[in-house]
Order: sequence, then C-alpha cells, then structure tokens
Amino acid sequence: MTRQQAIEAKCKECIYDDLADGTWRMQVEQCELTGCGLYPYRPKSRSKVSSVADSAAVQPHYGPIGQGVMVI
Repeated sequence: MTRQQAIEAKCKECIYDDLADGTWRMQVEQCELTGCGLYPYRPKSRSKVSSVADSAAVQPHYGPIGQGVMVI
C-alpha cells in the first residue's frame, strides 16, 4: 500500500457514509475537519486542485561556493 492509498483509506474510513449522497471521494473532498493531520493531503479532484504551490519557494541556506573559504 502506498502512502496516498493509506491516506485515502483512512479518510474513507473516517467520513464515508454509503447512505449519504455522493461517492466516498466526493464526501472526503467536502471534509471540514481542518484540525486533522491528513486534511491537507486528503484526496481532491484534479479540477479543484490549485496549480499554484501552497508553500513558498525553497530558499538556499548557504552562500556561493568559494566565498569565505580560506585557501592555504
């Protein structure tokens, strides 16, 4: 089982009601449990996923090569 499959299985176990309207995926997309650690990773339809990254770009934490290096 992949990590995504495990997340999907947990979300389905948590929120899916076979007597409610919609598929399990539709019900999971409507989940409002924002305090859940899996909330940001829950399955979403591709048409609803933002094409822009949610996080800021990674900034380098080091300086240019050779700067501050003492040559003997």
